[in-house]
Amino acid sequence: MMMKMVMWQASIIFLLTELSQVSSFTNSTVSCLRPDSGEMLSVRSGESLYLPCPNLDCFQDKENSSYVWLKNVSSTMSLVEIGTEEHMRVHYHRSVLYILQLSVEDTGCFITRRFYPDGVCHEFVIDLVVYEEFSPDLLFSTISSVERIVAEIFCPLCQYQEGTFIWYKNFSLISNQESDQVLRVREFSIESEDIYTCVCFWEHDGRKLNSSASLRLVIGEQPLNTPLRIVHPTDNSTVLVDMDTEMGITCSVFAGSTGRKECSVDWLRNKTALDGVDGYIVQQRDDEEFIHSVLLIRKVSQMDLYSVFHCRADYSYEEMFVSVTLKRRDVGASWLTLVWCSVCVVLLILMVSGTMKMFAVDLVLLLRGSFKKRNRKEDGKVYDAYVIYQKNHLEEATEKTISDFVTGALPTVLEKHYNYKLYIPARDDLPGEDCMNLIETKIQLSRRLIFIITTGRGAHEHGSSPEVYDVQVGLHQALVQGDIGVILIQLEDMHNYTHLPLGLQHLLKKSPPLLWRDGGKPGSRFWKLVRYQMPVPSCQRDRVKKTSAGSSCQTEQSPPLMYAII
Repeated sequence: MMMKMVMWQASIIFLLTELSQVSSFTNSTVSCLRPDSGEMLSVRSGESLYLPCPNLDCFQDKENSSYVWLKNVSSTMSLVEIGTEEHMRVHYHRSVLYILQLSVEDTGCFITRRFYPDGVCHEFVIDLVVYEEFSPDLLFSTISSVERIVAEIFCPLCQYQEGTFIWYKNFSLISNQESDQVLRVREFSIESEDIYTCVCFWEHDGRKLNSSASLRLVIGEQPLNTPLRIVHPTDNSTVLVDMDTEMGITCSVFAGSTGRKECSVDWLRNKTALDGVDGYIVQQRDDEEFIHSVLLIRKVSQMDLYSVFHCRADYSYEEMFVSVTLKRRDVGASWLTLVWCSVCVVLLILMVSGTMKMFAVDLVLLLRGSFKKRNRKEDGKVYDAYVIYQKNHLEEATEKTISDFVTGALPTVLEKHYNYKLYIPARDDLPGEDCMNLIETKIQLSRRLIFIITTGRGAHEHGSSPEVYDVQVGLHQALVQGDIGVILIQLEDMHNYTHLPLGLQHLLKKSPPLLWRDGGKPGSRFWKLVRYQMPVPSCQRDRVKKTSAGSSCQTEQSPPLMYAII
């Protein structure tokens, strides 16, 4: 009992702080405290009104207070007390006023007086306006919904009494609805915007009555088309840092094209926002669908290593975090990583170099064929190569090997397959010509010398023979004048080259010979190396058997000098 008295006294003190004015009605004989402002209520005629005391404490107190309802009659400027008999159209029952079958004449000011046991009085004023027809003033409120799937509209009637509900949209009955105080508008669109009216059916003293309330639904800005997502960094990630250095961490959030303007991204350290904190800078930049927030730490300290940093993305009702910790970089591990990277780079360079060296010849030949016309120069030469080989003082087997190569494989591949023009002594000589003069002339008209070196000694001991003379002229052109290239071809195995002229021995030391191994197709490695040292073919020759030693094909580019060793 004592507790109830204490609570009652406390409620009196609280209400006295809210109520500051004394009733100002002229014919009032009771002094009551009332709030600075009253309430206004708009209703439609023909309906009924269940009106509780506007103060919640006033309405709920059933034991310690007594109530009187009055109406201020504006025509007489007097207060008329409302009766309590339930058969009356306008009556009250304790803190609730009932007005049945509202009419325009019910418009006016209604007062609720609440009396406490000690005689203190509080009064509450409600201005009631009754409309014959619907008016925008009858709207209780405007509801703005941003949900994409369902919107809920709450009916403000029959909150303290039992009743059944019917809902209307734009004053047309909504089909397939549930009798509920909350209307759920599912899968709505912009067409769902309208005025929704709820009608509550309730009973009083055996009579069936109804009340209505109208609300306007407005579709607000739609939320994110796609879920908010922090793309980088991942949650619980660790970043390696160096002490006392500046470093930055970027947080990238996917917000979609519609949510980018409404989404905010910031950084926290141990749940404290870092924006504006000394030593830290937070910068934000946007692109089409992403928001990037960069945390710049001016100088990494020991405190940072023991802190947890959070990237926070916030979009209206949705919020998410990812955590990041800093770890001091291991210097030894850094060097090890550097060493491994260096080793990998060296290995990669070696692999690329080896691959290029392996296919260098093929690449040069391919490009030479592609840019053949561009690479040709008018040098006045006639032959791509002059072939020098030993013809006499040979063993039978060696003589046959030389003959097969010089008159068979060499012209077949170079002349017929690759359109080179060769001068081969004995094959291309014209009867009756001066041999010495012919050799010197033909060598000067050739771009390369092909030296086929034999194992025989006799040829080099007869200095006046033609085949010795062409060796001498060729070596002079290659070594002294240096205006002709040399290719060396070896047809047989040799233990040394001491039986050869000193000039050839010098050339062999500078460039090893190409070793011929009894044949090989035109596309073999041997012939690729020969072509690599040869010039671009001087002309395109028809692949027919050569019928004349003196071909009329004019060369456009100087062939290199070739030596062939056997």
